[in-house]
Amino acid sequence: MNKYIVSVLLLLGICVVSFSQTDTLKTSTFMSADEMKRAANGEMISRMYVKYNARGENTDMGIDIPRTKYADEDFFPYEILVDEKSFLSYELNDVSKLKMFNTFLSFSKSKGMIYYSRSAGKNETLIKDCFRVESEKSKQELPDVEYDKVQSKVVSYFLQQDNKFGKLNFKSELFNEGDNFVVKNTCMQAIANTNKPGEFKTITYLIYDSTAKGYYVYTLTAIRIRNDLLTKMGLLRPTTFSNRLRASTVHLAKLLGLDWESKLNPWDETKLKNGEYKNF
Repeated sequence: MNKYIVSVLLLLGICVVSFSQTDTLKTSTFMSADEMKRAANGEMISRMYVKYNARGENTDMGIDIPRTKYADEDFFPYEILVDEKSFLSYELNDVSKLKMFNTFLSFSKSKGMIYYSRSAGKNETLIKDCFRVESEKSKQELPDVEYDKVQSKVVSYFLQQDNKFGKLNFKSELFNEGDNFVVKNTCMQAIANTNKPGEFKTITYLIYDSTAKGYYVYTLTAIRIRNDLLTKMGLLRPTTFSNRLRASTVHLAKLLGLDWESKLNPWDETKLKNGEYKNF
């Protein structure tokens, strides 16, 4: 074969490899170096956005959500966006990795999850019930599944009874990439006629750092609200959705043996009213 052609093919091969490597999960995709440092020091960094900012509580006038092969979607049209960055200390080995994997499939353990209710001014139960089901429309409770080996991808369905939204069916996609995990939970029905099925989702990226001995965690919730009246009148509090997202992170930490209950409330009331959380 012509040496020139071989050289070109080799170059193309290198380019293909380099391109495929850009799909690998990296903490830097979701956090700056400063945010990584703050997270590793125990800080949980939250942002919240509701279209029109009628409540004046938005931390940002828009939140740029990184696109990945696991969530290759433009989130700009979503009327509600909240995200969170944290660090979860975790000694990783074959046993603990499998435990982490199965924890994401233990849907029944979400029952009793608590969150900080700003309107009540105290912690309350967020998830009244939760269990695995057969399909996106099923209501029949099934036991959790526990694997004896980490899988590259598992698709499940679960029904969750929320204290505000009632009973909703979700599709759960769990991905494993090396020591990293991605969990994508998508609501399979409309919420009170404000959106369409699939327009309420929570995605969590857990990226392991062997030096820091733990996971950098980036989680987002995105919800379409196809009723401008709700957002323009300020009927949707950004803190409501941010507090719910925080509850899921704290609950995950609890399942892994960490007590983060003191972190359930992301927002100091005085700082919030003074606009000290604004990034604009």
